[in-house]
Amino acid sequence: MADSDKQPVLITLGIVGMIVLGYMGYRFIADKEPEPVTQVAIEIPAEVPQVEPEPEAEPEIEAVIEDEPVPVIETEPSFILPLLDDSDQLIRDGVITLSNHPGIAAWLISDELIRKFVVLVDNTVRGSVPRKHVSFLAPEGPFKANKISEALYVLNEESYARYDLLTAIFAGIDSQRAVEFYVLLQPLFEEAYQELGYTNKKFDDAVFLAIGRMLETPVVPQPIHLVRPVVMYKFADEKLESLSEVQKQLIRMGPKNTRIIHAKLSDIALELRGILES
Repeated sequence: MADSDKQPVLITLGIVGMIVLGYMGYRFIADKEPEPVTQVAIEIPAEVPQVEPEPEAEPEIEAVIEDEPVPVIETEPSFILPLLDDSDQLIRDGVITLSNHPGIAAWLISDELIRKFVVLVDNTVRGSVPRKHVSFLAPEGPFKANKISEALYVLNEESYARYDLLTAIFAGIDSQRAVEFYVLLQPLFEEAYQELGYTNKKFDDAVFLAIGRMLETPVVPQPIHLVRPVVMYKFADEKLESLSEVQKQLIRMGPKNTRIIHAKLSDIALELRGILES
């Protein structure tokens, strides 16, 4: 038996022992014959000196100190969101610090930046390219294709270089800080998203869907064959041509740029998922 198991038994035995000893002591005193009392003469003095009682000490009164009320210090919130219509300058000041590439300033010349970003995300989810809203992202120089035969062309690799600057600016964005900035301004993005009629949906979900659409885009190595039935080029591969417009646009940026953009989008998605689930 462990020591802890023995404790109740020892306590019980101790109590019983105390009762038995008490009873035996009582019986010993009760059965004992009384001893004879011897009378002793005590002389009483004529005058008994009266001893004045010592004055009782006054009880000490403990001082009761009431707790003083703790002053309530009203602090102003460290950050106040502007109105959606007045948010452009905040976006410019914030985004310019998110990238180490000076070219990002060109992306911030436009107005209504939050609304245009929301439209870009919404169009990406639906597979289209909002060229009207993101015209500032259009590359310089013409699209190039080399003619192989009367019906077949091949995409010229020089066309990929038109997107190198855009890719470099996007890759230079600090993913963690960008996501933190987005979360800080999330109510404004949500407001702009509701303006598009999505009153029962969350913009965060649209962001993840848009990233998913882009990550689903295949990385197509050279050569990429094209056809030109009328004016615009089309992919000769029917599987590529059946992709959404935004996915086909990513393919036109070239395999190297596609991989870089995929990697950055994956980083952003992981950072955003981590913050939203924390």
